[in-house]
Amino acid sequence: MAQSKSSITKWVFISLGVLVAMLLGFATYMGVFHSVHVVETSYGPARLIYSTHRGPYEDLGASWERFQKQWQSAGLTTCHSLAIYLDAPDTPPQDLRSILGCEIGSLSQEDHAKLSEQFPVFEIPKMEVLSSQFPYRNMFSFMLGPMKVYPEIQRIMEEQGFQPAVGIEVYGDPENMETIQFILPKKEKRETFLPLEEAFR
Repeated sequence: MAQSKSSITKWVFISLGVLVAMLLGFATYMGVFHSVHVVETSYGPARLIYSTHRGPYEDLGASWERFQKQWQSAGLTTCHSLAIYLDAPDTPPQDLRSILGCEIGSLSQEDHAKLSEQFPVFEIPKMEVLSSQFPYRNMFSFMLGPMKVYPEIQRIMEEQGFQPAVGIEVYGDPENMETIQFILPKKEKRETFLPLEEAFR
């Protein structure tokens, strides 16, 4: 009987060990232990067509689906996707303003003209930025990435004494996404992004 209990206890510990190993493996895969590296670099120029979203970030998915149907109907087969976040994190969720965009800089002039007839267009100028990347694994990466990256970026911003005009996240092709790039302009004025604010009026 004692031997039977010993065997059960042994298998319980083995099972727990396997479970812990699986959880650690999944956490590692998701990037929980990912080291955040923030670099000073440049970004832009980037021309994009865009759509607007006002409201909580958790509702962005529905707005993206509507935008995706629109750009696909317009003949765009691949979207190099990005988002521009216009408001501070402490803004009431219902008032948050986000820009959902497809970068179109690599398209022909003919395609530019066609898309410009159907969507508003904005050009991000070349800017000095803080930038960091986080691996994309699945939809949970949209939550985990900001939780890992933004505290480190915030620490550096406080050290350097600046607040960015906007926050930008670059996702790339939604069908082949590998990383999320976080971009915070260092010196660009808020006035640069006023046309995007006016899109909400």
